[in-house]
Amino acid sequence: MKTYTLLFLLFLMSATGTCQHTQETDTTINLKSGFYILNDSVGVKVFVPDFNRLQYVNTRTLIPITDIKKCSTVGMDATFGNSGEKQFGLNITFTPDGDIKMQIATDIAFEERKSIGLFVDNKIINAFYVNSKIRNGNYFLALNLPFAEIKQLEKKINSELKKEK
Repeated sequence: MKTYTLLFLLFLMSATGTCQHTQETDTTINLKSGFYILNDSVGVKVFVPDFNRLQYVNTRTLIPITDIKKCSTVGMDATFGNSGEKQFGLNITFTPDGDIKMQIATDIAFEERKSIGLFVDNKIINAFYVNSKIRNGNYFLALNLPFAEIKQLEKKINSELKKEK
């Protein structure tokens, strides 16, 4: 009888979430603009269009938007198969402090197989996996958005930077 009672208690605890290791919080929380670590177990659950699935976002900003020194829209030539196309995105230059934070973020993402997401206006703009540790003050963030939306995003980021100065 004791065995059945213990099994029922364990079942009840797992069904109510007491034994679960994941922590999901309210998705209506306001995330400050910046870069965040995305993972599979802790934080706020958001839909990430780049991955076409829900992922957790650690709610502590890893790199606030104010650690960006300069943001501009650029186009880079990219070759896919036999055709050459221009890939548009943002060229981001960090402050020295922001550059160190981005190096740490890419170390974490690379070693723990996590991804990094850029949030602006409480909305995820881009998420990317890190295939190697990055050691550079300038970053090209390729975006699969129309050029006009990328220009609008550049304006939003730069206006947030002006507010903070």
